Amino acid sequence: MKKTLLFVLALIASGCVEPPIPRNLDDLSMQGPQYLDPETLEPYSGPAYRMSEDDSTQIVLRVNLRDGRFHGDFEDFEPDDVPGSLDLYQTGTYRDGQREGRFEYFYPSGVLRGRGTYENGEEEGPYESWHENGEPRSKITYAAGELDGPFEFYYENGQLEEKGTFTAGELDGPFESYHENGQLERRGTANMGQKCGEW
Repeated sequence: MKKTLLFVLALIASGCVEPPIPRNLDDLSMQGPQYLDPETLEPYSGPAYRMSEDDSTQIVLRVNLRDGRFHGDFEDFEPDDVPGSLDLYQTGTYRDGQREGRFEYFYPSGVLRGRGTYENGEEEGPYESWHENGEPRSKITYAAGELDGPFEFYYENGQLEEKGTFTAGELDGPFESYHENGQLERRGTANMGQKCGEW
């Protein structure tokens, strides 16, 4: 047994064992949330990709799978709102089919658009985003996938647009909004999504 293990390790170290060939996700079968090898009908494990519908020479998604589910590094090159764009759109990591850890989002120019964290497939903790010119766009906080905590939104010129607090996804507490020139537009208070008093 020990000799066999040493032989296998030696083969891997010498490069005699080929790494798995990436599979096209569209060539795999789907059963519920799992990707299956169509020849064996077993959950597929290994690297995978997806090609652009508009250009069959362009990869639009790179991911690893374990037991038929996304697991490991993930790169998406085609955002839903910009079909045909083949610039890096988002990167992150999956664990057992769920987003886990830091995800980053990019503009087609390559400028960082946003950054947040996932736990067990749900947004968790601070999320920050920026306008393409580098000015802040938003600072918000999530808890178990819901907006929860202080938030700020900014105009493209860097001026504060809105600030307040969310509790379990509802506007809760003092709220202020501003015009693009910095003048106060309105101020009020909310109680779990319900406006209180004058706004």
